[in-house]
Amino acid sequence: MSTPDPLQSTISSLDLSISPTHCGYCGGQGSLSQGMWVERLTVSDYQALLDRGWRRSGRYVYKPCMSLTCCPLYTIRCKAGEYQPTKSQRKVVKRVQNFVKNGTKSKEDELSSAKTTKNEAASNNVDEVNKSLKRKEKELTEEDGKETSETTNVKPSQFKKVEGQRKAKTLRREKYLEKLIKSGKEEELEGEAAIPKNKPKHISALIPDKNFFALNQKILQSETDSAHKFELRLVKADLTDKHFMRSFHASYRVYRQYQTVVHNDKPQDCGIQTFAGFLCDSPLIYETKENKVLGAFHQQYLVDGLIVAVGVVDILPHSLSSVYLYYDPVWWGKGPNLSPGTYTAIREVQLTQQLDLPFYYMGFYIHSCPKMRYKGRFLPSDLLSPTLLSWHNIEHCLPQMEAAKYSTFADIPVTGPAIALPSMEVGRVRLCVRDRLTSYEEWKGEGAHSEEVEQYHALVGQNLAESLVLRWGGRAESDDESD
Repeated sequence: MSTPDPLQSTISSLDLSISPTHCGYCGGQGSLSQGMWVERLTVSDYQALLDRGWRRSGRYVYKPCMSLTCCPLYTIRCKAGEYQPTKSQRKVVKRVQNFVKNGTKSKEDELSSAKTTKNEAASNNVDEVNKSLKRKEKELTEEDGKETSETTNVKPSQFKKVEGQRKAKTLRREKYLEKLIKSGKEEELEGEAAIPKNKPKHISALIPDKNFFALNQKILQSETDSAHKFELRLVKADLTDKHFMRSFHASYRVYRQYQTVVHNDKPQDCGIQTFAGFLCDSPLIYETKENKVLGAFHQQYLVDGLIVAVGVVDILPHSLSSVYLYYDPVWWGKGPNLSPGTYTAIREVQLTQQLDLPFYYMGFYIHSCPKMRYKGRFLPSDLLSPTLLSWHNIEHCLPQMEAAKYSTFADIPVTGPAIALPSMEVGRVRLCVRDRLTSYEEWKGEGAHSEEVEQYHALVGQNLAESLVLRWGGRAESDDESD
């Protein structure tokens, strides 16, 4: 057979041993996964790997051992076209926009702080208000009991009815004022018409539609009179690309600060070589499809010309996949609760929509880790069954994950078409032995086999086993060899 095509996916080595490692989610030593080192990878093959529960970190692609690992990692994807920001997500966007525009806390944030203070003070005065209202009720009752020219002609039954109505009205008023005090709201004027609040439900009504796909260009996001100039820039994550390398060192400085401040990494553990291998050296082969460039990218967030955040993303045939986020903790710490993770995720959903891609992959959903549950609030979203490889609505999956950390969602309805898995034929696994393409069936010879190749076949599935090329230098194991 011929030598491998440079434009096809090639696996350089396998890492299928199962040995526990440190878990970054629970802090224990029970994290279990299997993986492989990738020389190059087409965007279509990586899309297929994602849909089998794999995920990449640089050139290393791994799949959690879901039934064994301490914190199960479920692949999660959001239906980008149907996504509507929640109230709290809209507030995050508004806070960032206000901070960019004003440079300080907005009036809304100041009012919110004032209301919090007011609530705390008011909660201590509810009893005093109740006493005042009771005194008022007593006065009204006394006034009702006075004999006047109006009340002397009222029958006893009518008098009791009027008295009861007034007491009921006073009690309703008391409850109403108590509720207002607890919420920190001012009493509305009688007869004042309620003013409907305009709450945008779609990203386009919330964020300027200026996030279109434009490589190496700064796209202005802020208004002309804003205190800060806010821009987006999309660049290839490619160490051979001159546009990417122009901002490489500035981007690295943000990464280093993020890792040391937010994750408490030691400086020697987040050097420039680590950064390059982890987030800048992608195995994805760039290709253009339907006027879109597919591959690995950095979406840079710039304020006054300086990088303050970078979202590392892969643009694939049917999705935009989030790889990693790092940001300047100093800048994002200046404003009130700016929430960079939520904000950049919303911007990535917007980019997914503008690229006309159906899904936004958010990496892994870890229900056992509370800080990672925010991903489940990007709705509608589905989780991937680790055994069936089918997608299931996350809202239906939550009760099962509350009851047990690992679930296959077998009894939960499938969203979308049913998955038809092909029959497994291990002999059709593609290998490259001594720079020559062959099949596992041809290579193994009569009476020989490789458990590692067969395990690889089970993990990637039949379609990928026939698409990927595994560089194989391992020895054949004869059937009569002892374990």
